[in-house]
Amino acid sequence: MPFYPIHPCCYCSKREAGLICSMAQKVECSDFLAYIQKLNNMNAQQVLIKELKYLLSTNKGGK
Repeated sequence: MPFYPIHPCCYCSKREAGLICSMAQKVECSDFLAYIQKLNNMNAQQVLIKELKYLLSTNKGGK
């Protein structure tokens, strides 16, 4: 089983406990974008698609 990078939100010092950043905040987050790039470079399409679907479904259009 491949070793995927740990989601950066797990250890983010900027977020408050229990709150999820909005889509706009994640798009501007260099750690999150690096994580997405690592998934893409690893050809981890299933994980990448799951992350992007979750991002879209939890942020309801970025608001």
